[in-house]
Amino acid sequence: MPNIIAAIKRRWKTRSVSARQHMWDGEYASGFGDRLRLPDEREHNRMLVDFMVTANKNKTILDVCCGEGAILDALEPRGYQKYVGFDFSEVALRNASKRADSRTSFVKGLAESFIPDRRFDSIVFNECLYCLADPLQLIRRYERYLLPDGAILVSLFTQTETIKLLAADLSKTFKVARQDTVTNRTGTWTCSMLMPGS
Repeated sequence: MPNIIAAIKRRWKTRSVSARQHMWDGEYASGFGDRLRLPDEREHNRMLVDFMVTANKNKTILDVCCGEGAILDALEPRGYQKYVGFDFSEVALRNASKRADSRTSFVKGLAESFIPDRRFDSIVFNECLYCLADPLQLIRRYERYLLPDGAILVSLFTQTETIKLLAADLSKTFKVARQDTVTNRTGTWTCSMLMPGS
């Protein structure tokens, strides 16, 4: 995964949406989703879900740039009423759609322009903010889609100084209700639950 993140950071601003989609379709076609379900990758998902459940914010969830919906592995045993995941990778969505049911749906959308048809208790940015041009502004955009007292949940794989600075910026810009790290042989993730309006 570190090589993928480095490649994205180098090329993101110069690539069109279709080029970015093509890149991610290639990653998911080559097994990227399977790597996100390995044991070391599951720990930060469990932490995000624990933040949600402890704060009673696991009823309705929007998963921004959901990929194949890997967070569902941690969410399903804890319970939820409605999960909506969106991504622009058609390959990821095709794989994710196998998990769709009456309370779980996946749709195609671009993070910068997606408009949900409802509000949510939790909006999740799981290892995707560093792939977006203006992550702090994007979070601000999604605050309007939270229910009153809803929360933003973020996981960042803090392998570079740039991503560590992004994690620090989040802590300075938003009210942090909870924050913790997960470290294993793969690396370190910073997981945060942010409250809107700060």
